[in-house]
Amino acid sequence: MQNSIAHEPHRRPDRVYVQMENVESRSIRRVGYNPETQQLVIQFYDSLPGLRTVYSPVPREIYEGLRSADSMGQYLEENIRYTYDFSLVDEEDLIDPEGE
Repeated sequence: MQNSIAHEPHRRPDRVYVQMENVESRSIRRVGYNPETQQLVIQFYDSLPGLRTVYSPVPREIYEGLRSADSMGQYLEENIRYTYDFSLVDEEDLIDPEGE
C-alpha cells in the first residue's frame, strides 16, 4: 500500500543548495540532500542531460533509507516517487554549498 501526503501547490525552486555525490545504482547516477530544506535531489541515468529531480519535503530518515538500501531504485519506487512532490531543475540551478 502506498503512503500518500496532502499535496500543496508546488513551485519549481529557484536554487537548490546541495552537494551531489555519485552512488552505485543501476537507475540512479547521483544523489544529494539538504537537511535544512529537506530537498532530495536525484540525477537518473536516463534523465535528460542537465536535469535533476528534486523531491521535497523529504525527511532525513527517508534519505538515509535510500542511501542504505540494497536497491536504491526499488526503495525510490516504494518510498519516495509516489509520496513526495517533485520538480525538475537544471544542473545550473544546483549550488554546492561547499563550493561557494
